Order: sequence, then structure tokens, then C-alpha cells
Amino acid sequence: MLGERGPLDLGIPDNYSVAEAKRNRRRRNHRVDILNQVEEEISKLGNHQDEDMALWKLSAGNYRANFSTSKTWDQLREKKPTCDWHKGVWFSQSTPKYAFMMWITLRGRLQTMDKMRQWNNSVNPVCVLCDEASESCAHLFFECKYSERVWRNLVEGLMQGGYTAVLRELVEIVSKPWLTPIKTFILRYALQATMHTVWWERNARKHGERPRDLDSLTKLVDKNIRLKLLAVKGRGNFYTEGLITWFGTRA
Repeated sequence: MLGERGPLDLGIPDNYSVAEAKRNRRRRNHRVDILNQVEEEISKLGNHQDEDMALWKLSAGNYRANFSTSKTWDQLREKKPTCDWHKGVWFSQSTPKYAFMMWITLRGRLQTMDKMRQWNNSVNPVCVLCDEASESCAHLFFECKYSERVWRNLVEGLMQGGYTAVLRELVEIVSKPWLTPIKTFILRYALQATMHTVWWERNARKHGERPRDLDSLTKLVDKNIRLKLLAVKGRGNFYTEGLITWFGTRA
């Protein structure tokens, strides 16, 4: 026999609400202390009759009813310090292969001879461009007499009294606005184009190709910069003035 109330009749009135259940809830004593702490926190909430609401965590101690994908991602990911040189690498109208090569260099991933020697002691670490010092990123850009001369021939007229061949200092200069927007773009692009061309010349010599002299390599980079300034459109006369500026520094 199931009784007079039936199998689903639990004795709860039809008009019994969730709010009333919360008000009439009796605190229980648990054997586990953490559950008693939960009961204590629940009791602090009082007898509120409002319905429960789902809230999204946007930041520490900040909850909102609206969901934000970016804020949720910030809660999940591990935050790193802001990179202070990204604008000198990734900028509008840059050449992707130049920017990527510079990014690898600044991340310490360029496979120069000093790195290769760490896993093969038989490797000759001497720079193939100057044949005087051990090859490293700092040496190639631009402590090497060969690459430094190429860099000087290209930008000494542009940088004038602020000229430097120290890569760390150059990265700091191109990572923030420098003089005018036109000169900032030219210097950024010239740095990436020169680094890529020097690395290309280094690899060519490593594979037995005929070496290029200083003038030939300088003219090659200069040509690439001129072609870039001629090809870029959509910014009014910005890059036309850039070409004039570049010609003015090459006189």
C-alpha cells in the first residue's frame, strides 16, 4: 500500500516557494569543520527573498551579470610583463619576413654560431663577415666591422648626432616615436631591412657563395627601402615625403 498521499505527495504545499524554503532552513551541525563554516556564511546572508542570480567574475572582487570574453580570458591566462619593444617590430606597413626575423633575434632564437657551439664543439664560431670575432646576435648587429659599416652608410645621415650601432639602443629608439612619424618609420624599416640582409649575406657565405662587398650590400638595402616607400599607398603624401626624406639623407 502506498498510503493516502500517493507516491509523489511529499506533503509540501503547492504555494511553498524557494524563498520560504530559505527562510525556514535550519542550520545543521556537521562533523566536518569546513561544512560548518559554509553554514555560518549562509546564515550571514539573512532571510532575503530575492531569487539567486548568476554573476560572472570580471576581476578580483568584481562580479557582473554580463559576460565578457576578454575579461574571462584574463582570469584564465597567466599574465606576463608587457613587452616594451613590440612597436619597433610589429608596425604598420612593415615587411613580414623582416619583422619576423627581428622578432626571432630579440627573443634570442636566432641560430648564431655561439648557440650552435653549445651542442657541437667542433663548430667554428668565428664570424664569416669580418673573420675576427665570435659570431653572436650582438656581434652581427652591429658590432661586426662589416655590418656596422653597412649600417653607418645607410642611416648615419638620418640619425646624425644620435647615431648608434648598438642593437639594444637601436631597439629602444625604434620602439617609441622618434623625431617625426616619417623618420620613425624609415628608421624602423631600415633597421629590419639591414638585419635581414646581413643575415642573408651571412648564410650565403656559409654555403660557399661569393661574398658581396660593402657597397653592393649597402646598395641592395637602399634599393629595398626605396621600393618600399614607392610601393606603399593609402596614407596621402606621407610616404612621398618619406622618399624625399630618405633621398635627402643619402646625399
